[in-house]
Amino acid sequence: MIKINILSPGRFHVCDLARELDKNGFDVKFYSFVPSKRVQKFGLPSKCNASIIAFIAPFLFLEKKLFPQMKWVSRLRINIQDYITGWYMRKCDILIAMSGDFVFSVKKAKQQGATIILERGSKHILEQRKVLENIPSLSGKKPVPDINVKCELIGYELADYIAIATEHVKRSFELHNYPLGKLFINPYGVDLSMFKPLPNIEKKYDFIMVGGWSYRKGCDLIINAIKNTNYTFLHVGGIVDIEMPKDKQFTHIDPVDQSKLITYYNQSKAFILPSREEGLAMVQAQAIACNLPLVGSKDSGAEDLKKMVEYPQYITIIEDYTVKSLLTAMEEAMQNYKTLQGKIYAGNTINNLTWEAYGKRYADFLHKIVQR
Repeated sequence: MIKINILSPGRFHVCDLARELDKNGFDVKFYSFVPSKRVQKFGLPSKCNASIIAFIAPFLFLEKKLFPQMKWVSRLRINIQDYITGWYMRKCDILIAMSGDFVFSVKKAKQQGATIILERGSKHILEQRKVLENIPSLSGKKPVPDINVKCELIGYELADYIAIATEHVKRSFELHNYPLGKLFINPYGVDLSMFKPLPNIEKKYDFIMVGGWSYRKGCDLIINAIKNTNYTFLHVGGIVDIEMPKDKQFTHIDPVDQSKLITYYNQSKAFILPSREEGLAMVQAQAIACNLPLVGSKDSGAEDLKKMVEYPQYITIIEDYTVKSLLTAMEEAMQNYKTLQGKIYAGNTINNLTWEAYGKRYADFLHKIVQR
């Protein structure tokens, strides 16, 4: 049986990956600081979890409680976790690690003969840095520290493959002449038991957006677009770097448990996310599963999701990052909502969006590279 070690600084989507690869017959160990009881809530069997929380807890306390604003403390915890994981983990055939967080562990596994796959959730680090440095609230700052860039680039060199979720991320690697044969594109999944249309729910809001309220996610455009209409808007998530308008058109709700999101999706007519920089925002798949027409961007992963549904016309991509373009897309989304009339626009292809499908695509990829 093929032994796979999966390394993560927290839960992230790779916890779902670990669960699905276990289901597909691989011998999986998931190394993170997440306690076994928590990962079991997400379906990962205890036999697959190898938590290092006992070793890393003091450093997490420093990072999260005592010095939450200090980037060097966060980097210290990442480095220590990397070394502890490298010493603690077993020898494996395939190592899957979140990019930028593990260097020592990756080098050790490679020396032991493992095939290395990095999980990269966003654009190539140099493209991501370029986007983030153009954010007004980050002007004059270093949103991506040099050490982060260095660790990412080292990882890119060490990796046999890099797993990414979308075509626009692929294009960002292509810009930097990264070998395309080393990229594996696999869009993330969604739990269809948790996200689905609910009958007889009053539509209180025209549009909803879920996630961090930030310039990076295009929230400045949302504000100006909504103010130019009579639409009502709901945001669920944390406030990052843009103030939420105190206006009757806007409703804000602090982050909630994922299990509660279904109610808010179903109280809304359409979903909006004009993100300037993202790998694949999984909230979009959640919205699709709840049958909300979607407004996304070329940098949110919406283009890839559009290829995965039966009726792609219900997903609208903004032409550019302007209020005018967003307003045009919003009008189209409202028209799409009116024409739905109970039709599930993901159609028979909705199973493409599941974690099971994500895991099967990953399993097929792993079998191919092992055979090579």
